[in-house]
Amino acid sequence: MPAGLLRPKQPPRLFISPSPTRAATLLLPLALLLGSCGGADSEPGYVDTVTNTTATSAAAPKVAPLKVSVFLELSGGMKGFMPVNTAATEPTAFQNKVSLLASRTRSSPAVADAQFALLLKSAPTGTPYAHFRDVVQGQTKEAALGTELPEMLESVLRQPQGPDKVSIVISDFIYGPQNGAKTGQMRDLITDALLPVSKQQLAVAVRAETSAFSGTFYPAVKLPGKQQLALKGTTMPYYIWVVGQPAAVGRYLNEVLPEPGPKTPQAYFGLTFSAVPAVAILTQVPATSPLFQGGGGSVSYAGGGVSKKLDVDGVKQGVEFSIALNLDQLPAAWREPAFLNDNLKATLPGGTVRLLPKSVRRLNAGEAPKLAAYTHVLRLGVTALPKGGATLQIALPAPGVPAWVAQWSTENDNPPGPTPRTYRLTDIMAGLRGAYPQQLPPVFTTDFTLTTSD
Repeated sequence: MPAGLLRPKQPPRLFISPSPTRAATLLLPLALLLGSCGGADSEPGYVDTVTNTTATSAAAPKVAPLKVSVFLELSGGMKGFMPVNTAATEPTAFQNKVSLLASRTRSSPAVADAQFALLLKSAPTGTPYAHFRDVVQGQTKEAALGTELPEMLESVLRQPQGPDKVSIVISDFIYGPQNGAKTGQMRDLITDALLPVSKQQLAVAVRAETSAFSGTFYPAVKLPGKQQLALKGTTMPYYIWVVGQPAAVGRYLNEVLPEPGPKTPQAYFGLTFSAVPAVAILTQVPATSPLFQGGGGSVSYAGGGVSKKLDVDGVKQGVEFSIALNLDQLPAAWREPAFLNDNLKATLPGGTVRLLPKSVRRLNAGEAPKLAAYTHVLRLGVTALPKGGATLQIALPAPGVPAWVAQWSTENDNPPGPTPRTYRLTDIMAGLRGAYPQQLPPVFTTDFTLTTSD
């Protein structure tokens, strides 16, 4: 018999229960969990059971609606994204995206209060939604000389914050200081400007977009005779920053902000979630079982009774089981199975556990009705357990600055190249990362207590 298959005659037992010290809430009542897969009709000598202890039924907590402020940088360098529209012209991708963002922010039931402002030379200037919309569609006569990037971020973060407050900053994030000596300090100046981010434990989500640009481009690198360039339809980058408490940022990303394209570069900093529902759902199912679906992460359900214990053939010989997670709170990019397979970590101090390769997958609608409250499933293999048990933890470590940032960065934006690049974007994003502790907390953790008895 292969190691790890369940045998009713072997005494060692593995108990799995959610750790009471963690906030991972189990949403399925015990009677609804995946039940016994075996029974009288199973292959003799095999018992397939499912486990969960102290499972509770809990209604989703009520959350206060968001308060959102949308800040649009209105400098001379941004006007090229917002040409005047006529019946004979098409809006730019920037105009379409920002108009949709503003409309959804104003109309979303997740948002109680939507405010709009223009980032001009001195400070944010509040403006009615109708005027904001007109500006985006080309009424940019009030555009001012660009505010230097650190001061622009400081002006946004000086606005009142709160647990349900989210600030959106839309800008090309070109930093070309008049005082050239500041260029070498760019990273530190950005970190200093973002001091409230670290002090108030705010999260920042960054989305990189591109759009046709027709107008005057003011490069950060000033060359003689080329301090401004006339562009017509050149593809240029711009960025959307979402700033606020982690839970509020997550809600805005998932419920309000228009969906990103499949290849839209994204980055997240300080985004953490304290409660990710999780449940152990399945012991190892023999390949001969009619419920075995094959491949890592399969889910089986037979609707029978539920056992709180797993009778195994000895942990040292190996046991496998699955865990279901609800990852709805995470940004869409972090819910992708490919990302999760590469980044999720399973640890068992004093023991041995591994996430089976490529076992993380989505739960399809209708596949396991009793798991409707969960979005993903993964499969773990335990091959050693300390005497007396241990805590098994699944965690998503916080990613660092993503690789795309270097690809979008340039040391010379005069003239702009054929590929959209932003002057020293690596320094800007390193400055953003520098606003957080060197060791970032994980995006989420969920714990299970493993014990054995003879």
